[in-house]
Amino acid sequence: MGLWGLACAPLQTSLYMREAERAIEQAEEQEAAERSPYAWTKAGLYLEKAREKNGRSQYEQAMEYSKKAKQWALAARSHAMAAPKESP
Repeated sequence: MGLWGLACAPLQTSLYMREAERAIEQAEEQEAAERSPYAWTKAGLYLEKAREKNGRSQYEQAMEYSKKAKQWALAARSHAMAAPKESP
């Protein structure tokens, strides 16, 4: 990895983490925690792990965990939107 790659890794990681955070926010808007708890929990755990790896300057691993967090958040959002709403 060249010098540019070393400088770019923290920025790329931040971008991936922000995308994952936004996907989790969107899932939250659809009540994914209640309507798709498995996918919602996976998204949160992967984001937590990404933050941990980022804090240890393990950027490549942090990016991978961020990507997984985003994927699970999108799945949670999709499942939540498709789930029938409960009647009061």
